[in-house]
Amino acid sequence: MASNTKAKSKSVRRQRQWLTGIIIVLLFINILVLARAAELITFPGEVSSTALLREGAMALADYYESQAAKVGLDRNSAVREALAKFKFEVSRANDSESIAYIIGYYGRATGDVIEREQENRRREAVLAIVNSDPKVIAVTGQAMITVSVGQDGRIVVEDTSRVLSLSTIDSIQRSPSLAGLASPIDIEISAGKANVITARTMQDRIRLLRDEVDSLRLSLEEMRRTAGHAALSGRGVVVSMHDAEGGFINEEVVQEKDIRDVVNELFAAGAQGIEVGGQRMIATSSIRSAGPQVLVNQRPIPVNPVVVRAVGDPQVLESSLDLIRNS
Repeated sequence: MASNTKAKSKSVRRQRQWLTGIIIVLLFINILVLARAAELITFPGEVSSTALLREGAMALADYYESQAAKVGLDRNSAVREALAKFKFEVSRANDSESIAYIIGYYGRATGDVIEREQENRRREAVLAIVNSDPKVIAVTGQAMITVSVGQDGRIVVEDTSRVLSLSTIDSIQRSPSLAGLASPIDIEISAGKANVITARTMQDRIRLLRDEVDSLRLSLEEMRRTAGHAALSGRGVVVSMHDAEGGFINEEVVQEKDIRDVVNELFAAGAQGIEVGGQRMIATSSIRSAGPQVLVNQRPIPVNPVVVRAVGDPQVLESSLDLIRNS
């Protein structure tokens, strides 16, 4: 019995050891699977998704580099800087998500730089050809020239002012630099000099024109205010001129001379504008009496009181009337 018990005990111990070993192996396998999923380890001969993306990004950079060399931009500083930045960001990225972002952002930016520099070279080529035309130097006014691609794929030169010679137009149409032209090139000739009109140039011109319009609008408004053709607003004084109580003779009622004296004093005191009985005073305004009525700008105004409104420094305007008020 004792020997049987010992045999069973050894058998159970072996089973437990086997189970423990199996569990350890399974745990180890699970750890390997999790580490592989997190790309913490790679198996021999296996390439991670991060490495694949990095290779793809570098291949894209190489493609851009070859395209730049193909169009003669391999020594262009802006293109070289964009390519170097793209490659640097790819090399320092740690995960596939970062590389994907770099491809979308820096890769697209590099392509945009190459395209932009190509357009600049096309503009410079057209500009050089146009400025070499002797007829351009003789232009005293302004002229516009547009170079674009026609429906048949050929270069079209629009010269409505007939400034360019036929040989210059032919040189533009045959220029190899214009291969792949997408956007029209606008050239302005002014005082014998040709210049490319870019989007920035147009924006600057629009801004300058808007500033000029605003300045003219302000000047016009100032002229209208000064001439009395625009409403005035601001601080000022209101003068009410009453007839003497029960008065009916000239000396007892407000006359045109009284109103003119008040208006003249207010203008002399720096009034920016004056209104008499609702009529704005301008350079050609008149004030006169017609029987019991007072006419301003040939229109009757309310009397008793005659109301005079003036815009300006209230204290200065009020003090200017002291002499009249006390006389």
